[in-house]
Amino acid sequence: MKYLLFVLLIILLVLQATWIFIDAKKRGEKYYWLWGLFGLLNVPSSLIIYILVTRYEVSKCSKCGALIKKSYKYCPYCGNMLKTSLCPHCGREIKDEWVYCPNCSKKLREE
Repeated sequence: MKYLLFVLLIILLVLQATWIFIDAKKRGEKYYWLWGLFGLLNVPSSLIIYILVTRYEVSKCSKCGALIKKSYKYCPYCGNMLKTSLCPHCGREIKDEWVYCPNCSKKLREE
């Protein structure tokens, strides 16, 4: 009975580490192999920590729905601008509903 629990624990650790490794690689984490090793430490706290850390900075692209990091300004899959709109004339931040840029006074869109 003692050995059965030990074998079950090892199987759970290996499954957890494998899933974390594959998921981290799919999400584009820089050190995905380190996440996989981290998954071998214990069940289930490694999995909980991994999910909390990696999902915190992830959002979806409004155009294509791909999972991307919140720090990205453009979607790497479809090129959609994610953060803010910029004036095509001066490059400063503008709001979509503005007709004129408050920085350079150039017309942004037709009314």
